[in-house]
Amino acid sequence: MKGRLLWLTLAALLLVAGLATGSTIAFRLSYVLFAVPVIGLGMAALAARGLDARVRRVTAYLQVGDYIEEEISLRSLHWWPKLLIEARHATTPFASPGRVLSLWPYQSATWKTRTRAERRGLYEHGIVDVTLRDPFGLFERRRMLGKREAALIYPATVELPGFHVPAGRGWSEGIAAGRTLLPSPVAAGVRDFSAGDAANRVHWPTSLRVGRLMVKEFDREPAGPSDSIWVVLDLYEAAQAGTGVESTVEYAVTIAASVARRFLDGGRTVGLVIGGQEHTQIAADTGPAQLGRVLQALALAEPGASGPLLQTVTRAGGLVLPDTTAVIVTPGGPAETAAAVAFYQGREATAVPILLEAGSFRGEPSLHGGAYRLPGGGVDTYVIHKGDDIQRRLDYATAGHAPFGDIERAAAG
Repeated sequence: MKGRLLWLTLAALLLVAGLATGSTIAFRLSYVLFAVPVIGLGMAALAARGLDARVRRVTAYLQVGDYIEEEISLRSLHWWPKLLIEARHATTPFASPGRVLSLWPYQSATWKTRTRAERRGLYEHGIVDVTLRDPFGLFERRRMLGKREAALIYPATVELPGFHVPAGRGWSEGIAAGRTLLPSPVAAGVRDFSAGDAANRVHWPTSLRVGRLMVKEFDREPAGPSDSIWVVLDLYEAAQAGTGVESTVEYAVTIAASVARRFLDGGRTVGLVIGGQEHTQIAADTGPAQLGRVLQALALAEPGASGPLLQTVTRAGGLVLPDTTAVIVTPGGPAETAAAVAFYQGREATAVPILLEAGSFRGEPSLHGGAYRLPGGGVDTYVIHKGDDIQRRLDYATAGHAPFGDIERAAAG
């Protein structure tokens, strides 16, 4: 705008000078200067015509922490050359720094971008912001090209090989010691045949090798589908602290996603309850499809006023049956968490609380040890502070299967 104004002002001054002095040169220069903006406007309009853009996402599965790779194509469908085009993918969080290029008639250009996925959620992408200018730099045309599409970024997960939970009155997943003759996916060894052993338990290759009957033993298997694990995520807005990725909300979502993935990958039956912007329940199931459902719900979960933790677990109480385990992820205080634990215990279910120490997310000194002991005691509890290594905090060997104070001290050490 300033360039055009300066150009027209100079043309007007030359025209006035020509009229005052009768100078032919001044008249001709003023005509040229008046003609240039008109020509530039026409060239900018022609450059903006017949242009097409397309964005193809190379990375199909999007998760926080991963890199999003995209291929952007810009194509000229017109006979007029398009010089010094500025193009960038304009949709957050996929916005790219941009690229300057020129396209000759019917030419196309393709380039790739790579950006890091920083925030979970549902986003729109696919729009390319294109700016075109005339050769004199006096006019510019801006066009938004492409097709708007939806992209879901799943929450981050961390590996939790050392995180174990009891499974109601069944065997403790991943912790149980000892052998059993009951069928199990894991054969542990063989032993001498005893009276009462079933014939189909005989391990014939070993029996033939040692010259006596030997029967198969099995490791105690993890809890079966009837011993479901429920991940209960407390996103009640009044209990949250911190901002952005360093908030109780994002830590809690990451923990919930990691716990669900850890047990679904192990063949367990997992359900999800979220109390936040709305109350969400996903029925317990197994397999990759269930993992997709859980991660999708967590990707969209936001804090809200659906109710505090106890209200959330009460509303979903009918889903949690005896012999199931509820992993509670909450920034709430010990008293409210203890009430939720007691609710599950009253239904003969097991509760494993994972507490986010909200004060540390507000910049306050972190509380340790007995400060977060649950009233009533006797419940194993994990505590996560801002900046903690989640994998290490939830590691069974590091924390130990012990009353809360011991877990806190072991994890802190």
